[in-house]
Amino acid sequence: MKNKSIICALLLACGVGMSTTSCEDMLSADSDRTIHTNANDTLYGYWGIMKAVQNIAERYVILGEARADLVYPTSSVSDTISNIANFNPTKDGDCRFLEVKDYYTVINGCNNYLANVDSLKLNSNGVKVMQKEVAQVLAVRAWTYLQLVNNYGEVPYFTEPITSLGFVDDFDFSKAENKLNRENLIEKLIPALLPYKETELPNYGNYNNGATDIASQLTMFPIKVVMGDIYLTGAKSYEEGEAIDSINSDYAKAAQYYYEYLKDNGGYLSYTLNCTTDGSHGGIVDYQGNSWIGMFSEKTSNAETVTVVPSAAGKLYGNVLTGISNVFGWGTTSRMDTDSEEGSESEATTSASVSVYLDYKMRQLGPSQQYLSLCAAQDYVRNDGDVEKDAGDARQAAILPISGVNYITKSCPSSSFSYTYPVIYRKALIWLRFAEAINRAGFPSYAFAILKDGLASEHFPEYELERVDTLEDGTLDSVYVYSTFGKVCSYIPEAEFRKANYPVQVPYLKFTSEFSSMNGQVSNLKGVHARGCNNIGVNDTIHYTYKNMLFKKCVESGIDTLGIFADDSLFYRIEAIENLIVDELALETAWEGNRYPDLLRISSHKGSRGMKWFADKIARRGDPRDPESDYTQSAEYIDLYDKLVNDKSKWYLTLPAYK
Repeated sequence: MKNKSIICALLLACGVGMSTTSCEDMLSADSDRTIHTNANDTLYGYWGIMKAVQNIAERYVILGEARADLVYPTSSVSDTISNIANFNPTKDGDCRFLEVKDYYTVINGCNNYLANVDSLKLNSNGVKVMQKEVAQVLAVRAWTYLQLVNNYGEVPYFTEPITSLGFVDDFDFSKAENKLNRENLIEKLIPALLPYKETELPNYGNYNNGATDIASQLTMFPIKVVMGDIYLTGAKSYEEGEAIDSINSDYAKAAQYYYEYLKDNGGYLSYTLNCTTDGSHGGIVDYQGNSWIGMFSEKTSNAETVTVVPSAAGKLYGNVLTGISNVFGWGTTSRMDTDSEEGSESEATTSASVSVYLDYKMRQLGPSQQYLSLCAAQDYVRNDGDVEKDAGDARQAAILPISGVNYITKSCPSSSFSYTYPVIYRKALIWLRFAEAINRAGFPSYAFAILKDGLASEHFPEYELERVDTLEDGTLDSVYVYSTFGKVCSYIPEAEFRKANYPVQVPYLKFTSEFSSMNGQVSNLKGVHARGCNNIGVNDTIHYTYKNMLFKKCVESGIDTLGIFADDSLFYRIEAIENLIVDELALETAWEGNRYPDLLRISSHKGSRGMKWFADKIARRGDPRDPESDYTQSAEYIDLYDKLVNDKSKWYLTLPAYK
């Protein structure tokens, strides 16, 4: 008998087909783009898909953070959120964050759209009318399937539209072709995206959500970034002693797509949080982080934000996404206002707004001790070059500014509701995933440069002519030496530099002047870690250095540091830098929904060592890092660790059953 239980439950839950969105909601656009009338149906279908993405936006953050190591359930946590956070059994439908049908509503909408759109039809200018929309729908479908795999492990996979329940008769979930998991992500999702990787994003001007205009392109999913995520997530791990392929591996392919996106979109990071410190206790007491924290509340495109899922300001305009704010302890109210002049024949105008207030009783998730301890352990380099040891990371001061209780404020920056949160992609996140990819491809010092200095060709060592010798036969022989003199990235080893450049240059490590909109001016170029710890670049040659951080992470991981710079120790350098990137992902991207997928993905990179690493990482969420006590002996650590260390099924949510 065919195994139909899961697919039946999904189909009966989400129904058949896909309704389109109304022109009255926030996805109505003010567009200068001319669309043929016969494309209108598919255009509305596209907007319907984007509206369906709103239905999975809040769980992107809640499920992506509650199960990881950067949040901690409070005394006000609901039973369902507590069960999710503590890896206790849950059922599909236990709460609105556990309804897998919503993902398949997006997917079926994409399948329906792709089956009916005529992307090859040309307009009067000879341009394919709906090609940009097709590319975006494919990207959304691939991204949605990736979220399903991250949350459920192995899920039903289909690309045909479901228009009747007769589909169930032919669908057998026991067959390999009908399953999607981490092992087959690349082969199933990449081929459909490849023909469209150079396709530009569609542009519909601005969306109005009742309170403000939001740039339509800010809601798009760049295909190259999605492809990078798929390659990075599905990459095959390697064990100690195995060859590392820097050109043809899945890690290299992920790096290439991230690189191309950053190159084409002026990817350099150029600002930090300007902080002051109180020398009497070494703690950060002030910050000017508006440019950084502001990315979570921007209404239009900016230099950092890439993709957001917008919230409406009132139900008249679409889905009002207040769930994340509520779980983090912010009460929310939505208000609608109608303005019309008495006796005027003009139509009344309606506006809406969402306001927030702190509500301790609503606060289900707060920052974990693991996160607070990690932030506190960071050294801060002042503008005068002095280092404040264990002063803390300035980004914590920007996102936990409320005294007394640590309320998570990313969804409500400056105590105001954000209409553009969650932020799915931003440039710092893409840089960190790029670092993860090039590190695993065999270039750990280049990955470290992303954290400390930023990558630019002007920063790299080079081969300089030392002398020209005359040989016995009279010919001249030029002798070159590896020179790091005056170079910011002087820590790049010669063997790694040579591998990056000879016999041919690795394509994703070409950082020429046209790489960014800065026209080669690298004076303001910053590494990601500098955002929280200030001038850690050339000003810090003692603390946050390649050598020091390698040794620190090796010691933490139990790696022998005796021969860490030997040629045959590359594997261990990669492991150490990867763990440093994990820390930076926590410091830079906490509570944005990425953490649990990050830990899953990186545990997969580690191969046979991954399960223990993953279990230990999450079980330490309450770790105060007290040198006087061993947290691994605590009941809380033991309970979480034992749940996760031997049973991967507990890592994932449960798909619905059908009876």
